[in-house]
Amino acid sequence: MQCNPTEKLCLAPVFMQLCANEKRMSMEILKKTSSLGNLIVKEVPKALAKELIIEHHYSHKWNDGGFGKFNFGVFREEEPDKCLGVAVYGYMKTPYAKIFTHPNPDAWMCELNRLWIDDTLGHNAESVLIAASIKLLKKTDPTCVAVQSFADGRLGCGTIYKAANFTYYGYHYTVFCRNKRSGEVIHEQILTNSTSPTGYLRSNIAFLVGDLEIFKVKTYRYIYPLCKKFQFVRDPQPYPMYDKGEEAAEWKRDKGKIKANIIRLLDKVAA
Repeated sequence: MQCNPTEKLCLAPVFMQLCANEKRMSMEILKKTSSLGNLIVKEVPKALAKELIIEHHYSHKWNDGGFGKFNFGVFREEEPDKCLGVAVYGYMKTPYAKIFTHPNPDAWMCELNRLWIDDTLGHNAESVLIAASIKLLKKTDPTCVAVQSFADGRLGCGTIYKAANFTYYGYHYTVFCRNKRSGEVIHEQILTNSTSPTGYLRSNIAFLVGDLEIFKVKTYRYIYPLCKKFQFVRDPQPYPMYDKGEEAAEWKRDKGKIKANIIRLLDKVAA
């Protein structure tokens, strides 16, 4: 049976809607669980992911420069518009570092920058969100050949990554500074990166007057390969024994150089 031109024009919007629905469905995953019910994992707007992370993540921080290239949320099937968790993928802190090999010159490794799950779902939902979001990420960008993430030693050693079948590649120490007056915790990089003048000034003045408590924590590296041809520059290690906490640290710095930088930057920002 042939359709006349008028009928074809009428059917065109229906066909386009069906295609749009099919594409949308291909970019979401329905996970049926016995303990959590039916969960939907799908891409969410960057603005929503940022809002939820700043409000609910323990750090309450977001890096506009590197976070949120891909953002996936988890929803209950019966409440498909109420986001109960997000996985935020972005760029590594040093995106051009040569820390892996792959035959594709365009291959890159992204980073799971932030992960948050609402308490109403519980920790089991973390594994569901990570696994499903990685599948969607692989569909979204085939040139992404691995996912890297770091576990903060203040919270543990990354048990969730072991549950999600990430490979463990050891740990390093990261230095943090806690403001004795406000309780705010900042990364050591803020005190050494003068490309952000106001942040450098505030943090280093606090350092000089003795308002900062210095401590270090273990930062555990985990990687999930998305391609068999991906090869990290280091050998994998056995999963670490459970550990948690922070250690007091001493940070020896050239105070004369800090003062000189502060004067130079003050002339620039308060000219």
